[in-house]
Amino acid sequence: MDYELNADLNELLDIYRLKHGDNKEKFIVKAFDFADKKHARMKRGTGEPFINHPLRVAKMLAEWGFDSDVIAAALLHDVTEQEGYPVNKISSAFGEEVGKIISSASEVSDKAFIAKRSRIPARVLSGEFPENKIYDKSLYLKIADRIDNLSTVEGIDESAGIKMANHTKNIFVPMVREANAYHFADILEDLCFRTEHPKMYEEIRSQYELLLEENGKKCRETLAVFEEVFSPFRRIETDELSPYRRYMASFRYDTRSTISLYRQISSSTDNIKRNWRMCLTKANTPLYELTVIVRDELAEGHGSISPKDLFFICFDKVLSKRGFYLRDHGFTIHGNSEYYLISDDTDDLFRLFVRTDKDFQRYSYGDIVDKDNSLFRDDNDDPEPYGDKIKVFTGDGTPLFIKNGATVLDLAFLIDPDSGLHFDHAMVNESKTRLEKYTVLNEGDIVTIFTDDKIKPDITWFEYLRTGKAIHCLVDYFSKKTGSRKLR
Repeated sequence: MDYELNADLNELLDIYRLKHGDNKEKFIVKAFDFADKKHARMKRGTGEPFINHPLRVAKMLAEWGFDSDVIAAALLHDVTEQEGYPVNKISSAFGEEVGKIISSASEVSDKAFIAKRSRIPARVLSGEFPENKIYDKSLYLKIADRIDNLSTVEGIDESAGIKMANHTKNIFVPMVREANAYHFADILEDLCFRTEHPKMYEEIRSQYELLLEENGKKCRETLAVFEEVFSPFRRIETDELSPYRRYMASFRYDTRSTISLYRQISSSTDNIKRNWRMCLTKANTPLYELTVIVRDELAEGHGSISPKDLFFICFDKVLSKRGFYLRDHGFTIHGNSEYYLISDDTDDLFRLFVRTDKDFQRYSYGDIVDKDNSLFRDDNDDPEPYGDKIKVFTGDGTPLFIKNGATVLDLAFLIDPDSGLHFDHAMVNESKTRLEKYTVLNEGDIVTIFTDDKIKPDITWFEYLRTGKAIHCLVDYFSKKTGSRKLR
């Protein structure tokens, strides 16, 4: 598992700025300066400056959309644990909310809390013992903290790493699952498995990567077909799915986690050490996990079809005619997610999930999605209210809302990051005039974006962007290209 160790304050501020428009960067800088001073002489087991750890934790929370109080708490959380600095002084300097988040997060490791939880987990976490109920935001601080600690566990004593993994698996992961944050629970379990069984972890991972390599060419072709079918912005000459594309929000595919592969093996054999290779073959291993994300209106009853209906329509009209077939239907091991097992014409397997926008957010982040409406903005960019957006249409009639004053280049990034990165020109309202990147959109425009894979962005493109999502995509592009995110 690759893990990015580098983190700096500028990168954190860039990410926060893209998520929020509340001008709290100075508050975050204040928290960083305080933590940096307190940790000035400290090193981690990896040999790196200690401040890198809270910076990475804060960066994760910023990427997840949390507010400045949570980011400050992330930067300061080890000032109390490592330096013994009183929480009440943190509260005086940075506000009661920051102190509350830090104090509650520390309870996850408290022995009395663990003892009570082991006897009466449901009652403790339901709030019957409110003094021990972890504060919602603190849970996510602790998730990020534990992800970073387990990702850098090589820098500490092996027995300490095993102890941390054991606590995570037996005490902390159940809390995360009870918050319905299944995505994070899986990440933590994967890291625990790597820490406790490094040899088997690497063997399973290597075998899986060999499967991907051996079937790579065909898999890429198959994934392109899935993207053509389920992406809302794909345009093909004969589009039988045109009436249904307005219900599609996005499509994504991911490689399997090692813990997911291990669970599959465990369910197939009683002797994992002897038989695991026989259980991890092309014939019985889904090579990728696919997620079709549909618009919430289908779940809310505004559409004439359900999310499942949409999937089967797509399958019947296109996929079944291209050699795909349904092999099975089931639920993940914890019963929280339904999937379809699909095979292509060379018997490569794929596990496909159909989720609404909101369900995908709930799966990723848990119950907090429904508790805090300020998180997880749909367009990942602007704090402007709905009234400051205009409605435009793509060439196939799909309506989109975008910031008033946005350009055709902003729209290209909204439609698809690759379309933005390879933007050539746009045409508006059936005119044949080729419009440049800086062309400003108007209410009701019908816009067709044209791309060219040979085109690559340059730094001047920032001048033509008005939306946070587009800027974020461009910052991400240059950061990967240069290895730095010090673009301000």
